[in-house]
Amino acid sequence: MFPMGFRFPTRRLLIRRMVPDDWQDLYEYLSDPAVVRYEPYGVYTRADAMLEAANRANCASFLAVCLLTSGKMIGNLYVARLDEGYYELGYVFNRRYHGKNYAYESCRAILDCLFTQMGAVKVVAHCDARNLRSMHLMERLGMTEEERYMGKDFTGESSAALSCQYGIDCRRGDKISIFRPPH
Repeated sequence: MFPMGFRFPTRRLLIRRMVPDDWQDLYEYLSDPAVVRYEPYGVYTRADAMLEAANRANCASFLAVCLLTSGKMIGNLYVARLDEGYYELGYVFNRRYHGKNYAYESCRAILDCLFTQMGAVKVVAHCDARNLRSMHLMERLGMTEEERYMGKDFTGESSAALSCQYGIDCRRGDKISIFRPPH
């Protein structure tokens, strides 16, 4: 999906393909129970993070979100092509960087890339209905709730949980603002 040399700068961030050396930054946030609470996996060990970084480096759907100033990876995006013109977006960010609009900035930039450069017709995202921060982010991105359904409960609280699907299509793609790289 994204070539090895993919680099997409925003005002404050660099979005790039993941590399095996990202494992320490990946471990920093995937070892945090609060961060992975609504993810389909548990808390990562150092060994898990090393293996996962290597796997994600070989998967063209995973993108590192790094601070432009330092290069530190503060989160990652997942962008999968579901069908011709249809994509799925996912995101996970280090809790130390919550509240700074980094997830919003990186997701807006990728949505812009998908609609203007990759011919996206529609982009969807899913979350646990209890994950209010994620739902709020999707709404800020211009996505609208399309469906609620019972899915696997990743928190371990029960066997199933209410999940949501949000989406944005090319008719609303004109709402995507382009983040220009710094000059």
